[in-house]
Amino acid sequence: MLRDSESSRSCAGNQYKMTDHEESFLKDFFTHVANLGFDKAKELVERERESRTGQSGPWGMLVTHLPQIAMAERSYGELGFLVTKNKGFLRKDNSLKSIYDSARSDFRRVEELTRISNSDRLPLAFSNELRTITSVANELCLFLSARIELIDLYEKMHIMGTGKQMKYEELLAQVEDIMERNAPSVPQMCVTPIGNMLSLECEILIHLLRSQLEMQMWRFLPSLMLLNLAHTRLQAWESKLQNRESWKLGFGATFLKTSQLPALLQWLLKLKTAFLAKFSLYFYTTLAQQTSPQEMKALCSKLQANDYFHKIQNFQRRYDATAVMIVFDAHGLEDYKGPGYHHPNRPAETSRDLECYPIIVSYPVKPLNHMPNVVKIITERGSELAAMDRVVYHFSPREQSTYVMASTDPRMTLVVIFDTRKAEKETHITNFVFELALQLRCNKVFANLKPNTK
Repeated sequence: MLRDSESSRSCAGNQYKMTDHEESFLKDFFTHVANLGFDKAKELVERERESRTGQSGPWGMLVTHLPQIAMAERSYGELGFLVTKNKGFLRKDNSLKSIYDSARSDFRRVEELTRISNSDRLPLAFSNELRTITSVANELCLFLSARIELIDLYEKMHIMGTGKQMKYEELLAQVEDIMERNAPSVPQMCVTPIGNMLSLECEILIHLLRSQLEMQMWRFLPSLMLLNLAHTRLQAWESKLQNRESWKLGFGATFLKTSQLPALLQWLLKLKTAFLAKFSLYFYTTLAQQTSPQEMKALCSKLQANDYFHKIQNFQRRYDATAVMIVFDAHGLEDYKGPGYHHPNRPAETSRDLECYPIIVSYPVKPLNHMPNVVKIITERGSELAAMDRVVYHFSPREQSTYVMASTDPRMTLVVIFDTRKAEKETHITNFVFELALQLRCNKVFANLKPNTK
C-alpha cells in the first residue's frame, strides 16, 4: 500500500510537485524584481523554461506569465503609467494598467487550474503542493490588484495637484484601503520580496499623508514622528536599492555604481522634502527654542529652495513689511492644546480659555496690536480665503494699515501687514503671497508627479 502511494506520488509529482528548487526559483525571481534587476529576472525565467521544455500544468503556466510582472514593474518604477501615449484608431490598449490587468487574469487562470487539479484524488502531499501554487497565484493577483489601484491613486494625486487644494483625508483613506484589502491572509515566503516592496511604498505614503493632516491641525509631535517614520522607510528602500549596485574589485575595494534611483522613489523623496520644509515653517518657533539661531539658520538652509522662513525674511526686508506671519484658526477644536509638546493624558483646554487665532510663526515680530483686525478679516472674508484661488486685500483707514492674506491650509492663513496703503496692482506683493501659499499647500510637488512636468 505504501509502495502504491509512493508510486502515485512520483507520477503526480512530475506534473504538480513544487520542489525546493521551484520555491528557490520564485524567491530569486521576486528578489530580482524588488531590487530592480529586471533583466536578471527575465534571464532566470528563460533558463527555467529551457530546462523544462515541454512541461505544462500549473507550474509551467505560472513560470510563463512571470515575465509580465518584471516588464510591468520596470515601467511602474519609472512612473510609466503617467506618460501620455498617442493611441491610433482602434489600437489595442497597451497602457500599464491594462498590462497589470492582463497579468492578473493570467494568474487567476493558474489559480483556477490548480484548484481543479487539486479536486482530483491525489495524495495529501500533492494537495499541499498544489495549494502552495494556488496560494502563490492568489498572492500575485492581490499584488497586481494593488498595483492597479495605486496607479489610480497616483493619477488622482497628479490631477488633484493641478487644482486648488489637496484632499489629504481622501488620499489617505484610499491608500489605507488598498493596503488592507490586498494583503494576503497567509503570505508565501517566496513572494515576500515584492510584498515587502509594496508595503514599504504604501507605508511611506500613509506616514507622509498623515503628517500633512497633523500639520494642518498644528500638532507638533505627531507631525514629527510621522515624518521620521516616512524618512526611516525611505532610507530602508533607498539603501536596499543602493546595496544591489555595490561591487568589488579584485583588490577588495568596494564602490557604488552611479545609477539613478527609480522615478517613483525620487518623487517620494521630493514629497518628504516638501513636507519637511512646511514642517520647519509651521513649527519654526518650537524648533528655534531647541537650538541656537546660527544652527537653526544652517539647518533651514539645507532645504535650499524650500527654506520658507528665509524667503519671508527676504521679502519683509525688501518691501519693509510690518510683519509676515501665519495664523492658525483653532476655533471649535475641542482637543486643541497649543504649540509644542503636550503630555497625552493632559486634558485639552477649551478654545474659550485660549486664543482662538494664535500666531504660529511671524517675522520680524508678532504684531499683537493688529490681531483684532486680522481675526475680523479672516472671519468676515472666510469664504474668499477658503476658495484658495485668490489673494485677499484689506485696508484699514483707522490704522492706515494694509492686510494681504491667502489660505495655506483650511485652518492656516498667511498674513502680510504693511503700515501704509498698498494696492492690489502691486504685483510683487500679490505674487509673493499667492506663490508662498501655493507652495505651502504642496500642490506643485503632486502636479510634478508626471514625468517631464516642470
